[in-house]
Amino acid sequence: MPVTNEKARRYKTIDKTCYAANIGYLILHLFYLTLFLIAKLYVMVYVTAAIVGIYLLFFLLIKYKKYYIYALCCGNEFFAFIIFSSLMIGFSTGFHFFLIAFCVVSFFTTYFSNKKNIKNSYIWVALSLVIYLTLFFVSEFNASFYTIDKWLEMTLFTVHAVIVFALITFFLAIFIKYAMSLEKKILKESRTDELTQIANRYGLYDYFEQEADKSKKVLALFDIDDFKKINDTYGHVAGDYVLKRIAEITKETLEDCFICRYGGEEFVVVLEDNKLNTPFERLDMFRKTVEKEQFIFEDMNINLTITIGMMEYIGGKDLQKWVDLADEKMYSGKRSGKNKTVA
Repeated sequence: MPVTNEKARRYKTIDKTCYAANIGYLILHLFYLTLFLIAKLYVMVYVTAAIVGIYLLFFLLIKYKKYYIYALCCGNEFFAFIIFSSLMIGFSTGFHFFLIAFCVVSFFTTYFSNKKNIKNSYIWVALSLVIYLTLFFVSEFNASFYTIDKWLEMTLFTVHAVIVFALITFFLAIFIKYAMSLEKKILKESRTDELTQIANRYGLYDYFEQEADKSKKVLALFDIDDFKKINDTYGHVAGDYVLKRIAEITKETLEDCFICRYGGEEFVVVLEDNKLNTPFERLDMFRKTVEKEQFIFEDMNINLTITIGMMEYIGGKDLQKWVDLADEKMYSGKRSGKNKTVA
């Protein structure tokens, strides 16, 4: 089964995130290993060395796209390491800060996971809170296994504070970037006609609101003459083909204009004087191009014409009124014989 663009984009995002996170976790544990060697905390050295080996193996999970298993293994490893380190060298070293970052990471992982089970995130958050409070109360009544030098305590506390803030910022930044690109994609799709791949009427509304100077603009509304006969004679698939070809011809002939499918067989074009041809001349040239075009669908030759109504912008008029005025012009052309451009 082919992977969709959306799924491929999702995999690419989470793949890069997992690789970056795993490299970061690996560097962090190598940093711990160096500190523990300097401080001669040999139990911590052995445990950390084993974890470094585990993180090297985690790259295989990412390679084979086992993201959920990877996140689960990372979470459990960090929980275990946080508990172990806090008990061995003290709560004041700041290992517990990672529990706060996990709350953000768990929701991030859930969002990008195929399972999307948000209950798992709540479980991780609840577990983080329980461990955090337990370690705090245990540290209040029991001394740590090692009594470490102040330099090591301050170094670990500072590094952990910086890393946790960086982690939260990193994961939230990725999420926001992905969400913004998704929002942009959805907005674009909502403003695009699915059949013809040109703007729809919502795209026209956006264009009207964003266009500051409308004084020199002309709005033309056109539709395909006797389009119902085309559907009845050749079928709706042929009708769809005609609509797509009309959109293509419009883009080719009036390439510097705003074009949209207003609905059904009706299209809207917004253009202005280009000093070479008047809007009327350009639109009538377009009408003649459509008239001469041979629409061939499954060896069937379909001949068709269009009727165009055009209207200059009148200051103070809203978009609907502008369209209605062009519509009146178009129907004037329909009543007087069709295949006309009416100004």
